[in-house]
Amino acid sequence: MRRKKLWSLLFLASMTASLMAGCGGNGKEGKEAGKWQEEDTDKGGEEDYLTEIDMEEDPYTVAIQVVTLPGTEFEGEEEREAAINAIIEPAINCKIDIQEVWISEVSSTTSMAVAGNEKIDLIHVGTVQPLSSMVGSDMLLDMNEGNLLQNRGQKLIELSGDVLATGAVGERQLAVPAKTFHAAANGIVYNKTLADQYGINIPEKITMEDLEKILYQVKDADENIMPYYTGKGEMNYLYWLMGYETFGTESSYGIILDAEKNPTIENLYATDMFQEYCLRMNRWKKDGIQPGDPTDTNTAQDYFNAGKLFSVVVTINEQQKGSWGAAAAQNGIETGWSELTEVTLTNSNITEYMWGIASNSERPEKAMDFLNYLYSNAEVANILTYGIEGINYDFVEGSQKVIAANGSYDPLFFFAGDQSQMLVKAPNGEDYIEKSEALEEKSTISPICTYMFDDSNYQTESAVISSTILEYLPRLQNGMCESEEATIALIDEFNQKLEASGINDVIAGNQEQLDAYLGTK
Repeated sequence: MRRKKLWSLLFLASMTASLMAGCGGNGKEGKEAGKWQEEDTDKGGEEDYLTEIDMEEDPYTVAIQVVTLPGTEFEGEEEREAAINAIIEPAINCKIDIQEVWISEVSSTTSMAVAGNEKIDLIHVGTVQPLSSMVGSDMLLDMNEGNLLQNRGQKLIELSGDVLATGAVGERQLAVPAKTFHAAANGIVYNKTLADQYGINIPEKITMEDLEKILYQVKDADENIMPYYTGKGEMNYLYWLMGYETFGTESSYGIILDAEKNPTIENLYATDMFQEYCLRMNRWKKDGIQPGDPTDTNTAQDYFNAGKLFSVVVTINEQQKGSWGAAAAQNGIETGWSELTEVTLTNSNITEYMWGIASNSERPEKAMDFLNYLYSNAEVANILTYGIEGINYDFVEGSQKVIAANGSYDPLFFFAGDQSQMLVKAPNGEDYIEKSEALEEKSTISPICTYMFDDSNYQTESAVISSTILEYLPRLQNGMCESEEATIALIDEFNQKLEASGINDVIAGNQEQLDAYLGTK
């Protein structure tokens, strides 16, 4: 697999070796209750989390975040918990508490739960709350503390391999990758049913100029279809259109345009690229290509699956194709895909979805037991990801691997488990793993793939920068200014406020850490 190739390209050999030494090389998966992992006597000690599981104590309930689309309420949560408990209680003596949370609220929900010492164990890291913005927040437990990861997370170490280092900051392991496959391109998913109906030919690879021509064709063909949609405008879609390495929430800690040629961190919002994007969004709003309404709380997925939106910016890989394709098919829509960037394996790809343990977790060793088991037992991972057979999905005819989901349970932002051992959701087929592995093989690997910025010394600046971005980005991305001149003036005002918020100091600190990282390679 691709991560074997990474081994020779990245500097992680010594780190991985030290982690595996902590495993003693003798971890095993057994079916005997209480012996799911062997105790490593070499790493044992009063301060260590030993691998032995106490099967005599009352089972601990592990609370795990399952992130969903805003407005989503899935039925059957108690049934899914019961099905999982029937497996994990006799195996690792714990139970599960599924905490479904909308992606629009996950950041505030997480921070309030930790600050208020509410029940929370396994945290969704990534998407709207990236690891690079959580390092200094004290919300995440150091998994190296007491050799927790080494002693009780051996499957996680094995599956993550080289990319485990993306969750490490200095000596601390704050998160682990959630996905099995990470390589992806950026681009759009579009309504192929409408494209065929209107005679619009869309190549598999396009440029921004190509995309613009396509969207104007859609507008001319049907005034009732939105060609493009920026929603509330709080999430910067430029990333999916252009591709770059990004740090912090909405690039609050800077970006790198081309890590291979010039690993220099700069302020995204001061680049010509961002200005050109905002001017384009302003023109698209005036021309009716995108509605530009930050008060619209509907999701792009809602509009797309209802046949009201032609295209959505997305990450493109086999998993995304299956997820979007399945949801659209339930509404009679065939999906098409077009790439605007090359297939890459980057820090942004890997850290888009991760798992962390809450710093206020009452029993971090039980949280680790469950997380490790989640990646070892495909049945548990399948229930959390797809629900229950006969209720949420059925197997397609002639297959015991591929399922047809009925739309009653689809946690779009949940990733967990070893995908190579899990079920596959149609329209993906039996060749899903083969295609995913091939995508990993063809990807270009970023030279800063495993770098992570430590923002501990910039928490004050971080809060002000993030609030400034939320103040200006929706207006700019939704093209709300009355003219191009007014758009440029608002961008200038935006950057003046960002500089006053300390963004240059944060970027300089990020650059200093990155230079030190590159100096070790």
